[in-house]
Amino acid sequence: MSQVFAAMPILALFLLGFLLKKATFFKEETIVDIKTFILTISLPALLFNAFLSLEIQATYTLLIVVVYFMCFFMILIGKAVAKIGKIKNPYFPLMMGGFEMGMFGYALFISLYGAEHLGKIAFLAIGQSIFIFTILTSSIMVLQNGKQSIKSSLKQFITSPIILAIAAGIIVGQFKTQIGDGLAVNAVLTFIQLLGSITIPLITITIGYGIIIERDGLGLSLLTILVRKSALVVFALLINRYIIDGLLHMDAMYRYAMLILALSPPTFALSIFVKPEDKENLTYINRTISLDCLISIFLTMIAAAVY
Repeated sequence: MSQVFAAMPILALFLLGFLLKKATFFKEETIVDIKTFILTISLPALLFNAFLSLEIQATYTLLIVVVYFMCFFMILIGKAVAKIGKIKNPYFPLMMGGFEMGMFGYALFISLYGAEHLGKIAFLAIGQSIFIFTILTSSIMVLQNGKQSIKSSLKQFITSPIILAIAAGIIVGQFKTQIGDGLAVNAVLTFIQLLGSITIPLITITIGYGIIIERDGLGLSLLTILVRKSALVVFALLINRYIIDGLLHMDAMYRYAMLILALSPPTFALSIFVKPEDKENLTYINRTISLDCLISIFLTMIAAAVY
């Protein structure tokens, strides 16, 4: 029950963002700039700080592979369901793989379990990040342009501020004792910590601001979410039992992190890569992600209370 109350501030910020949208408080360009600031500056600072103190054993890297293939199998499940249900939308299977962590999952996780554990879910998310920058983006490029460029996608992954921040956090964390804790070092780390601390409020407000719920096509969106959530929860519970607990004997917080990961909505990148003139598919993606955000918040609160 305490986790439910812990999520209340996030819900309040989410509602604030929605009300600000109703009042047309921000220009759309301003929201875009805020999101760019989050993804390139404040979120990398938050993740750098999270990985400074995270202890990672070599065997834990197995989870990166597991999460990657979980996303891959979700695409296959989506294709199977589309074939059986005669769903013609080409983006239906792609909506099954990948998660929005940077602009959603991390904020929800921190509200429930605290920023001190952020590195654990961020570590699990590395596998899905690789998936997004390889298979998912390449598949979208094929649908949009009829061709793919895995080389370009990998370059985007390697140069991503979030990935660079995680790598820097891990490296610096390994040499903390050699670096020491002088006044200059503490000043830099405090600056990074303050910069990262503004991330969660900004993320949550922008999510609320961007919520779009339309009645047209609602059935397909709900079906997408139902298939996605059902399969991913099963995957998460199996991974928790047989790998995180059974094989690797990891800290219990990794189990909660895996469940939050599985309950997070599809990556917002899906709507970014789709051409604006492709209005039918873009509307389907945005409507589904918006609805999934709402459902994810409530399912996560329930899961935190009972799991």
